Amino acid sequence: MSVLPDRFLNKKHPHSSANATSYVSRQVPLNVQEAPASTTFNFRIGTLPNTFIDPSASFLKYSVENTTDHCTFELGAAGAPAMIETITLLNSGSQLSQYQNYGVFRTMKNSMNCSSDWLLGPGSVMQGTQADDNDDLGLVGEKLAPGAERTYVDPICNHTSLFNCGKYISLDLVDNLDLRYTFGDAFYGGAWSETGGNNEIANLNDAALKIKSLELVLTLVQLDGATASQLRAAHPDNNICYECRGIGRISSTIPQGVSAHNVNLGLGYSSLMALNGVMLPQRKGDIVSGRQNTLVVNKVDHQNSTFVSNYLKNWLFLIDGSPIENQRPIRGDPAEIAAFQQIATGNLHKFDGQFSDYNSVPAYENDAETGLNLSGSKGYVLSQELCIYKQKSGHWADSEMSVMCEGRGTLSSSTAFALEFSESSGEQVQLEVFPEYRQLIVLDSNTKTYRVSQ
Repeated sequence: MSVLPDRFLNKKHPHSSANATSYVSRQVPLNVQEAPASTTFNFRIGTLPNTFIDPSASFLKYSVENTTDHCTFELGAAGAPAMIETITLLNSGSQLSQYQNYGVFRTMKNSMNCSSDWLLGPGSVMQGTQADDNDDLGLVGEKLAPGAERTYVDPICNHTSLFNCGKYISLDLVDNLDLRYTFGDAFYGGAWSETGGNNEIANLNDAALKIKSLELVLTLVQLDGATASQLRAAHPDNNICYECRGIGRISSTIPQGVSAHNVNLGLGYSSLMALNGVMLPQRKGDIVSGRQNTLVVNKVDHQNSTFVSNYLKNWLFLIDGSPIENQRPIRGDPAEIAAFQQIATGNLHKFDGQFSDYNSVPAYENDAETGLNLSGSKGYVLSQELCIYKQKSGHWADSEMSVMCEGRGTLSSSTAFALEFSESSGEQVQLEVFPEYRQLIVLDSNTKTYRVSQ
């Protein structure tokens, strides 16, 4: 950088600094280039001195082919990213992050954050979020016709806790970063319908969808040696610390016909930041009565992207049996549920926050699915922001939205959801809870490896 005093420099044309450069690296999976659904694709991000990943400018690119002759595949509302079931990041054999049941988690987060303009614009082009019928916007995604193929991209800041920290990620390591994507089966991220009438849908298997042409497109920034040394010296013991939001997962079944039910969560975190949960239906309506007499069929139903309220009246989060944050139960009515969702996304005080579905479907009053196929309705997300200093802006994959973070300690405590239902006629549902916790990932300057500090 120039050492000339400022008065010697033309402010309109400042001196160009040559101490850093950026470039794009494209990487392909190590194990397989194309495969049917239910396959894990392994990427190995190599070590590079003084080089950093910009996660907000890097993305995963892949193509999906419908290999059937007469069956159409319809994505869920979150589009192609919800076809991924598990995302794992490792370094030197240690697991830094793992997102489980990612399709449900991603659908939930999209319903809380995405605007209709985004679904119709960039989301449609990059991820297939636009439904064929605009009345279904926010309920389902686009369709892949028999034999059709489509390419999608998704930023990697959505994919692991390390990449969601809002910082550049160092690759000055002794060993590679291993990033693994496991796609769900051919029925995980959407629903099928048949156009030929030959009952082909009954014989569908994972080969009905082919995942191919995967690329990890990374924007990298390389510093010169002097600048990199200054950067390391600015951190205690030369260790770079990344403050991230880790994502966990707890799955439980709520029995049929209960008026109250407690779910033990078992959350052992030093700083629990937030809780978000959804209830997935396991039954739908039949042809004769419309009542919930028919089991959900994975092949033809959006089973991972339809949420129900199941006649929920109140719910409460408990630590060691005591209510936390809310001393009285959160009401299950649509207005209060929507309000707590907006608090969780930092949008309660704004006029541009997102209220889930985008049409006239009563998303926040969807007690039960009575149609022949699941509707895709997903307004009912149980949200509780536990950070003492509530978020003021940003989104779920941007930890910089809350500069002062102080969650709730649960390392040696019992944690539970206490649910109360207004009717005892509710069906059995699957409860999926995704806790968000403060996670510190440290790049150790001595071993040049990442380790999870908290």
